Amino acid sequence: MWISLIGFMGSGKSTVARLLGERALLPVVDLDREIVRREDASIGVLFRERGEAGFRAAEFAAMDSLPPQADLVIACGGGLVTTPAAVTLMRDRGSVIWLDAPWETLRTRLAAAAQAGDDRPLLASRDWDAARALDASRRPLYARAADFRVRTDQTAPDITARRVLTRHVAWQRQRAVAGL
Repeated sequence: MWISLIGFMGSGKSTVARLLGERALLPVVDLDREIVRREDASIGVLFRERGEAGFRAAEFAAMDSLPPQADLVIACGGGLVTTPAAVTLMRDRGSVIWLDAPWETLRTRLAAAAQAGDDRPLLASRDWDAARALDASRRPLYARAADFRVRTDQTAPDITARRVLTRHVAWQRQRAVAGL
């Protein structure tokens, strides 16, 4: 079963996925890295050449190519929830955990990443008002897609990973009781 981590840019998906994989002894797929590998192009180049819709199609194709029955931890892209078929796929193949943090925390993390040279096409202009609006518009999508929500601003990433694993185990038990 998959453990899919969703959330806005800067919420900690890649970091928590890596720690969760180590803790649970599961392979980790960072979907952005998988897209770069499959497409042999950076996220920025894909956005420039194909636009957001083209990128989202590549993102869905990368996710759809993952083994359906494998036990995996997947760090999803922040906008994956805008693709309804991707949400259905994640929910059909495992638990979906929303890693959430307030905008102020996200902005601080994103600003630090930008200073370090992180290539996030939707933040290329450093328009923090637009980024905040994007976060606000996606929050209902994350809430609808997720089985659980875990805050990432209140604890260290290793504790967050432990909380995610606890929620995934609870999700598995609920399914077992329901006979699914």
